[in-house]
Amino acid sequence: MRNKVIINRQSIVLPWMISYIVILLLPVAIGLLLYVESNRTLKEEIQQANDSLLKQVREVMDNQFKAMEQLNFELTWNVNMQELLYSNKYDAYPKEYRYDLYQIARSLTLYQTSYPLIDSFYVYLNKDQSVILPATVRTSSFAYDTLHKSDEFSYTSWQSTLNRSNFKGFIPMYRIGSENKLLKTVAYISTYPTEHDNPVATNVIMVDQSRILGAIQNMEIFNKGHVLILNEENQILASNSTSKLPSGFPFEQLANKAQFYYTGSDGEKYEVFNIQSPRSKLKYVSIMPSTIYWQKAAHVRNLTYISMAISLLGGGILTYIFLRRNYNPVRRLVHAFSMKQNNASHQRFNEFHFIQEAVDRTLIEVADSKTKMEQQRRIVRSHFIEKLLKGKLNSQIPIHEALTTFEMKLDRLDYAVMLFVVDKNETFTERITHLSEEESWKFLQFIVMNVVEELLAGQHRGYAAEIDDTLACLVNLTTDNGRSSKEELLRIAEEAQTFLSATYNIHLTIAISSIHEQLADIPQAFLEALDSMAFKMVMGGREILAYDDLQTTIISETNTGYDYPQQVEQQFLYTLKLGELAEAQQILSDIMHRNFECRDISVSLAKCLMLGLITTMMKSISETGDIQESFFIRNPQLIDRLLGSKTVQEMQKQLNDMLAQVCTYTAAKRQITISQTRQKAMQQLVEEVSTFIEHNYTDANLNVTMIGSHFDRKATYLSKLFKDYAGEGLLDRINKVRINKSKQLLRQQEQSVGDAAYGVGFNDINAFIRVFKKVEGITPGKYKELADK
Repeated sequence: MRNKVIINRQSIVLPWMISYIVILLLPVAIGLLLYVESNRTLKEEIQQANDSLLKQVREVMDNQFKAMEQLNFELTWNVNMQELLYSNKYDAYPKEYRYDLYQIARSLTLYQTSYPLIDSFYVYLNKDQSVILPATVRTSSFAYDTLHKSDEFSYTSWQSTLNRSNFKGFIPMYRIGSENKLLKTVAYISTYPTEHDNPVATNVIMVDQSRILGAIQNMEIFNKGHVLILNEENQILASNSTSKLPSGFPFEQLANKAQFYYTGSDGEKYEVFNIQSPRSKLKYVSIMPSTIYWQKAAHVRNLTYISMAISLLGGGILTYIFLRRNYNPVRRLVHAFSMKQNNASHQRFNEFHFIQEAVDRTLIEVADSKTKMEQQRRIVRSHFIEKLLKGKLNSQIPIHEALTTFEMKLDRLDYAVMLFVVDKNETFTERITHLSEEESWKFLQFIVMNVVEELLAGQHRGYAAEIDDTLACLVNLTTDNGRSSKEELLRIAEEAQTFLSATYNIHLTIAISSIHEQLADIPQAFLEALDSMAFKMVMGGREILAYDDLQTTIISETNTGYDYPQQVEQQFLYTLKLGELAEAQQILSDIMHRNFECRDISVSLAKCLMLGLITTMMKSISETGDIQESFFIRNPQLIDRLLGSKTVQEMQKQLNDMLAQVCTYTAAKRQITISQTRQKAMQQLVEEVSTFIEHNYTDANLNVTMIGSHFDRKATYLSKLFKDYAGEGLLDRINKVRINKSKQLLRQQEQSVGDAAYGVGFNDINAFIRVFKKVEGITPGKYKELADK
């Protein structure tokens, strides 16, 4: 069994194992979540610290660069410098140029004292290739040799840098220091307005890189990576690292991203942060290896992984131990049940489901046995009650023994039978859509039978059964409460109707027999209840029918018959033949009112009246058209449905539906007959007019007015009738006949055009030619020529 459970995928072992694993993974997942959150927090803190340090560097450096820009401003707008560069006095006094030049050099010493953070500065004059330094003036070549001479920065590069047009910005340069050492420096180059495509002069202000990097060296985190200051052209102005920048660095991303990752050619991953100076347009960039940032995070990650591994290993061992321990009782219980069910031991199953099914199967078998026994007892008792009501009991079995067998007691004085017919149950069935139609009907019967038996059980005895789609109840009455037995039955019927209607939307018609005092009279009581229920079709709205109340009415009807005199039938027949539905419905309503509301007739007379009305309808169809076309012949179920109606209202509805079909048919037939008669009259009139034209075409006075007078009709109306039927007007027909006759005359050689015109009734030969050409398309003369050929 244990080996089988391990292989079986549907075993409870698998859900238990999954549950244990889920419980085990919950703290692991929480730990992983905490690790991810702490990792994110650490990352944010490192990024914020780096950004803060970088902003601090920017603030220090911006102050330094601001001093360079300020010195450049003072040099540019120095009065003596402006006069030297843009004054015209040297054209008249050329000797003063050198004097002013040295005066400016002496004044620059004051700037050197005012700006101690500036390492060196000078003004390059393009006009005479000279350089103005504090306290001295040198030629350009000599100045280069003493200030910048090096392999990294040639004289040509220096010249091209100073001669850039309209340039103002920071660039990297080299200069020779006081100890004759070559130093990296950041130079602020600012050119004066150009003259002959070259600047008049250029200011050069330099700050050594060592001075700039002094602030960075104090920040420990930056000493482990690269800190760069870039100009607008992404040239490195200053760097804290002597090592080369990783190759392929994406300078273009600096303009779009304040932070991004970058992998160098050596495969190491770097984190890049950059900010820009809002005033100097310089970029401050830090490039740090990711390993420097994530040393602490890696330590936390390793601890997290180790704790997860320990949790999984220990949890897995405990899961196996507890799983095996908890499964043993279940395995023994399954084995005990499977011993009783040999087929279950060879199937794949879930142990709990197997146990549950085994228990449920046992309980269901017990419940089924009880239900079947109860159903059989109710069915047999229902058959006994049916035979008792119909008087078909087996005479060999004493009735008292049968009553004892079915736990029935009929020990009261009076007996009666109540029949129950369901009138409306649509609302009830809509509420139990989960049941089939047959099951819904059985459920409804069960409710009615239980309610009636419950109402009778208080003071009387009642036993209900289903007989031919009708619910019957044998009632054994007690009359000790001061009311008569009939009044007690009416009270019970009203209570049953009210309760079922209000609670379940079940509407009943109840028939009650008269009261009998002998058990042997029960079959007679059942027949009386059936007769009372049959009267339901006539009474319609009455829902409680007592046999005693109906006897006087039935006796009074036997000599009266129904009210459907011959003159009413003739009037009804006439309206049906004309298809006048409203009048026919009014007559039918009057007939129903006189027979069912002003008087009471029996069921048999009511059916005779229905047959008489149907006969009248069939007469109207046979007198209007062919009787074989009647829908009564094609649909005989219409009559069956009418005669099967249970109420007067239902019967009248069926008659109204038939009436509408009859009137529709007869009205259509009448319209067809009228149309055929009118068509025939029109054809005869057109033929007579055509004959009159054929006989009188030679008369010159023949026209539409003459024809109208002859036929005693208005000329325009006659012409319209003729055109509607024949498709052409009277005048066109006259001209057509005359032209056809004239063609016969023109084909005779002795006849001229004039003779032909006068011979067919034209007084004007020109009118004849015009009409002839309109009809034939050619002139009569041309027609005669063609005829002669």
